[in-house]
Amino acid sequence: MKTFVAIALAAPALVAAQQGQWAQCGGIGWTGGTSCASPYVCSTLNPYYAQCLTGSGNPTTTTTKTTTTPVTTTRTTTTPITTTRTTTLSTTTTTKTTTTTTGGQPTGTGLNALIQAKGKKYVGFCADSGTFGNAQTAAILKAEAGQLTPENSMKWDATEPSQNSFNFGNADALVNFAQTNGKILRGHTFVWYSQLPSWVSAINNKATLTSVIQNHITTIMTRYKGKIYAWDVANEVFNDDGTMRSSVFSNVFGDWTFLDVAFAAARAADPAAKLCLNDYNLDYSGAKLTNFVALVKTLKARGVPVDCVGTQSHLIVGNGAIPSYKSTLDSLATTGAEVQITELDIRTNSSPSSSQISQQQTDYTNVVCGCMKQAACAGITVWGVSDSQSWIPSVFSGMGYALLWDANFNKKAAYTAFVNGINC
Repeated sequence: MKTFVAIALAAPALVAAQQGQWAQCGGIGWTGGTSCASPYVCSTLNPYYAQCLTGSGNPTTTTTKTTTTPVTTTRTTTTPITTTRTTTLSTTTTTKTTTTTTGGQPTGTGLNALIQAKGKKYVGFCADSGTFGNAQTAAILKAEAGQLTPENSMKWDATEPSQNSFNFGNADALVNFAQTNGKILRGHTFVWYSQLPSWVSAINNKATLTSVIQNHITTIMTRYKGKIYAWDVANEVFNDDGTMRSSVFSNVFGDWTFLDVAFAAARAADPAAKLCLNDYNLDYSGAKLTNFVALVKTLKARGVPVDCVGTQSHLIVGNGAIPSYKSTLDSLATTGAEVQITELDIRTNSSPSSSQISQQQTDYTNVVCGCMKQAACAGITVWGVSDSQSWIPSVFSGMGYALLWDANFNKKAAYTAFVNGINC
């Protein structure tokens, strides 16, 4: 959580600073510069975040005095059993001055700023040059994201297609975009059964595979040392029934010690980076979640440096596990590791009904609220910006509509639901 005491003392000197495009210029708790260099104007995106954006009209300033008297609110949560919770709010009186600008682009409302104001580390999105190269996507990422995760550019087949011959072009492009725009990065991913080049899959000797894992991780992490906040060192190591997934790694090692090798190499390559074990379908209280948690505890007990655990959360609208999503995060938190929601999307029919759209709102709010209510949950990564760029339609026929912006880059009701989850 941010501390503003020391910064506030220097505020008078900072106010005169001229902020450049995309820079923060206001919001609750902000003590930095509040004026923007020409031709940019300070645009209020939400109560917590104002940003220097290009405006097509003069900024207008409004002052609103809001007085809240004691009221009783009732919130009904629909689960297999309907429950009602009543909350009495205390009396407060606040005066707030806001500045709004007409015609500014992008029109984001700062998800990352909003979640950071609530004490979390980030809202992020997956991206690569093929997506952030789109001007609309880039504008949204600049305004809304605090973190970026490579969708494909750091996977093994992209970075080391042939042994010891590395390709960093697309990964470098993402790192440069993130650094230029002040975003942190999650690295994704090293040890994974999928998107492996054939030369890795063909290895059948433990000593050789150990050396290959160590060389691959060391080379990539050394290149980006100090630039990556967290790495998915291993991904999807379990089957859905909670058993060890068959892969070249598990088959050659015959046990979980391939994780020992991978995490040890990662720690040595960049001691400051958080090292994560990531998986999907952990959103249900079943054997997979139970065994995942047990494995992390076992690894940590023998000194394997697992700093964070990731639940991908590729969900389906109306899934019965979503109302109790927080319980999944609670279980993951028992590992003592940082918890991250790493690949969130909630799919439905590609042309959903109004009831499906409404349910999607409820589902997004539940998931995001679950993170907000679990102290170990550091942040949320949404797996894409626009529905036009989502992986889902190509994998699940007839499905889609899973993200916060539609195919035309318009914010959907799911966006508002996400905000509601942050504010739950």
